[in-house]
Amino acid sequence: MNFHQVQMGSLPSVLKIFRRVKSELKNQKNDQWKWIYPNRSNYKADLRNGSMYGISYGDELIAVVTLDNMQSKRYQLISWNDKDGKPCCIHRLAVDPSHQGKGLGKVLLQYIENFAIRNGYTSVRIDVYKINETAKALYIRNGYEERGEVRYPMRKHTYVTMEKQLCKLS
Repeated sequence: MNFHQVQMGSLPSVLKIFRRVKSELKNQKNDQWKWIYPNRSNYKADLRNGSMYGISYGDELIAVVTLDNMQSKRYQLISWNDKDGKPCCIHRLAVDPSHQGKGLGKVLLQYIENFAIRNGYTSVRIDVYKINETAKALYIRNGYEERGEVRYPMRKHTYVTMEKQLCKLS
């Protein structure tokens, strides 16, 4: 497996992963991702900005995630542990359903945390749809702590904000 920055030429593979994930979420009665978000514009912006990373197995892109320091304004109301550091934010993490259940989530989190440390981040933050118990359990098993909840438009449920401190500030 290879963790790498995803290039614009991989857009068809990115679209395929998100199409499959959205279909799987719909089958699970999870309205987390709909047609409005995430969408092709989000993916293209991530690729243009150089903020999308992925895991490839051979020539196949099997998981993607966007990593940056862009935080929702809603995060200002959350009591974060890392108050004075530089948080890395996870957006649009997706593992192709045909590769789920094989430990890729944990591997991806390890890559993300190593990336964050190498780039001077002091913590990692994410928000997870409240009914996505599988994702919440993955983050908790890997040392992420629940910090609060935020609400986004056109979603039935709230999102649980989670954080993992990577290093202590001196």
